Amino acid sequence: MVGLFWIDRDGCWLGAPSGTDGTGVRLTDEGLTPVGTPAAGALSWTGIERVTVPDAPARSGLRRGLRTAIDVATSMAGFGGPDGGHGMTVCVTHTDGRSEFAVLSAAAPAYTEREVELSHRLLARFVAGELRPSALTEWRRSAGSRSGPKPPQREAVLERLLTQPTCP
Repeated sequence: MVGLFWIDRDGCWLGAPSGTDGTGVRLTDEGLTPVGTPAAGALSWTGIERVTVPDAPARSGLRRGLRTAIDVATSMAGFGGPDGGHGMTVCVTHTDGRSEFAVLSAAAPAYTEREVELSHRLLARFVAGELRPSALTEWRRSAGSRSGPKPPQREAVLERLLTQPTCP
């Protein structure tokens, strides 16, 4: 996971990949494909004007640490544990109007505020045709690590991707 993007060997998702709840948004170089409800076909980047995730859970490092400590403490005390994932909404403005798609956050307990801001800037570059989502999958293949990077490393990856030259 890097920012709002989940990257695996099969490609890239906005938020967590489609799981048992059956919802998600897959990103490809051609556009995005919502999975689940509401039923929708693939949307081409050329027809998309804007993509945002306004309700992505974002917290400062201190608040993220406190939330994790509270989740561990309540779990150990027998009061349950962290929830199964924060729901988010992917808002897509396109030539036919506006669509909203439910996805789950891939971050527990939240993304950093900087990750969310950088992710939105990267989405804007996808929409503008300046960069392709395959830049994320190429980074993942070259990183080679099975474990996910920590927040500062994720932010650094997003910053590097944002400085890549515009696609031909």
